Amino acid sequence: MQLESYKRKDCEFLRSQAKSKFDPCRSTWIDLLRWALPHRGKWLQSQNEGERNNQHIVDPTHVLALRSYVAGFLEGNTSATRPWYRTGTADKELNIRPKNKEWLDLYTNQTLKTLQSGNFYHAAGEFYYDYGVVNTGSYYIEERDNNTLFWHVLIPGSYYVINNAYGDAMIMVREMSLSVKALVDLFGKKKNGKWDWSNFSSNVRKMYEDGNYSTNIDIVCIYKENPDYDVNKSIGGKNRKWIKLSYESSAGNAPYYSVESSGMGSVSQEDGEKYLSVSYSKRKPFIVGKSHSSGNFEWGEKGPTIDALGLIKSLNKKAIGKDQALEQMLRPAMQGPASLKKSYMTTAPNSYVPLDPHSLTQKGLRPIFEMNPGIGPLIQDVEDMRQQVDRLYYADYLLYLSRNPKTRTATETQAIVQEQQLIIGPNLQSLNWTHNVPVVEFVMDYVLDNDPNLPPPPDDLAGQFLRPEFISVFAQAQRAADLPNIDRYIERMMNIGQIDPRMFDKVNLDRLADLYEDRLYLPAGLNREQSKVDAMRAQAQAQAQRQQQMEQLAQAAGAAKDLGMQAKQGDKNEKR
Repeated sequence: MQLESYKRKDCEFLRSQAKSKFDPCRSTWIDLLRWALPHRGKWLQSQNEGERNNQHIVDPTHVLALRSYVAGFLEGNTSATRPWYRTGTADKELNIRPKNKEWLDLYTNQTLKTLQSGNFYHAAGEFYYDYGVVNTGSYYIEERDNNTLFWHVLIPGSYYVINNAYGDAMIMVREMSLSVKALVDLFGKKKNGKWDWSNFSSNVRKMYEDGNYSTNIDIVCIYKENPDYDVNKSIGGKNRKWIKLSYESSAGNAPYYSVESSGMGSVSQEDGEKYLSVSYSKRKPFIVGKSHSSGNFEWGEKGPTIDALGLIKSLNKKAIGKDQALEQMLRPAMQGPASLKKSYMTTAPNSYVPLDPHSLTQKGLRPIFEMNPGIGPLIQDVEDMRQQVDRLYYADYLLYLSRNPKTRTATETQAIVQEQQLIIGPNLQSLNWTHNVPVVEFVMDYVLDNDPNLPPPPDDLAGQFLRPEFISVFAQAQRAADLPNIDRYIERMMNIGQIDPRMFDKVNLDRLADLYEDRLYLPAGLNREQSKVDAMRAQAQAQAQRQQQMEQLAQAAGAAKDLGMQAKQGDKNEKR
C-alpha cells in the first residue's frame, strides 16, 4: 500500500524526533527495570525471549513489595470485583432524577461489562508493574470485530511519545518485531485465494515463499491525529480523527529515496514507500499513564522504585556480604606450615590430619581471617531498610490488616487505615488524570457507539457532557477523610441529648444521610429522594392530625353522651 499524502521520510523524521525525547531517561529505565522488573526490560537490553535475566537479584524485598503494590492497585483502584466508577453530569440534581439515574446506572453497568468481556483487568496488572517501576505505562487499544476491546500493554522502551502543550501524549511511535509468518497473518490479505503482496517488501515475500517463517521483521507503527479530518463532515471512512500508519522498519532504515543493503537484502525505492496498513479511528487508540513530571516531560519522574533504588541495591549488597561472611565462618580459608601441604588435608567429620613436631610448634592449621561479622547489627540494619522499602511501595498500608491480625481494636484499625490511605493520594491523583479518566472515557464512547442493549438517554441528558466519577476503595478513602470527625460530632450530640433533648433540634439528620451517601458512594435507592421524604412526612403529619381530630371528636361525643345521660338522670330524680 502506497500513499501520496504520507511520505515515509516524514514518518522516519517523526520517529527520530520521538526517540530523541526518550533518550534522556533511557539509561534510568534500564537501571530500574534491571533491578525491579528484568523481563520487561528485554527491549531496551536486547534480550532474547525466555533468557534468564534476574540472577543478580539476591534480596527479594522489593520484588515482594512491588507485587503487593500491583495487587493493591488492582483491587483498590480498578477492581474487577466491584464498581470503581460511575457516570454522570456535573449537575448533581440532574443525576438524581429517577429516569436519569436509572439510565446512568445502566450505562455504567454496560461499560463495566465491556471491560470485563475484554482483557483489561489482565492488562491492568502489567500496566501497574510498569507504572510502579518506570513511573509510566501505556496501552494500545484494539477495537475488534466481535465488539470487544483488546488492551495491548506496550513494553517499556518500545514506544515513544510527543506531548501537546497541555502535557497530553498526542503522537506515539511504536516499534515491535514479528516473525514473517505472524507479519503476513496480521497484515496480509488474499485475492482469489492468493496472498496480495502489494503492501509487503520483496524480502518478506521471498522469505515467506521460501518457508523462512521464523525470521523476525522490525515493524514501526505511528499513531497521530489525522490532518485530513474535517469536523464539519460526518464521521466515517477516512474522515476520522486518528490515523495509524504501519510499515517495515527494515525497509526504512535508509533514507526513503535511496537503495541500500540491509541485513535481509537490498531495499528498493518502491519498497521504501510501502505501508503494511493505514487505518483510521474515531477514538484515540493509545493511553499513556504516568506519575508526577515537571514541565512538559513525556514520562513520569516520581515513583516507588526510583525512590527505593538505592535501598534495593544496598540490600542486595548486604545480602551478598552476609552470605560471604557466613561462608567464611562455616568454611574458613586456612593457613599453616608448608609441610602440611603434602599431607592429606580434609575437613570431613571424624577425619585425622597428622602433624609433625615442627607443625605442632606452629599450632597447626588456623583461619586466615579472624571473623567477627556482627550478624546481629547487620540483621537489624537490613530489617530497617526493608521497612523503608515497604513504605515506599505502600506495602505497609496495603498489607496492614494481614500483618496486624487482632493486635488493635476495630476503631484503632479504622483510624490507622484511613490515615495511611491519605498517603497514597498524590500518586493516585496523577493516575486518575493520565490513566483512569482516559480509560473510562474511551470505554464510555465505545459503548455509546456499539452497544445495542443501551437505550437512548432521557431528554434531560440529551446533549449533556457525561464524565466518570471514581468510587473505588482508594477514591472512597480520599473522599471520606472527614467522616471520623462527623462520627465524633454525632456521638457527642447523642451524649448531650440525653441531658437536654432540645439539642437534637440542632442536628440535621437528613443532611447527615446525604453526606454519608456522597462520601461512601452508596448504591442508588438506599436513600430516598428528599421530595419523597417530605411527602411521606407531610402525609404522616396529616394522618396524625386526622387521628387527633377523630380522637377529639370521639372525646366530644363521649362528653355529650355523658351530659345527656346526666340530664336524663336529673329528670328522673325530679319526677320522683
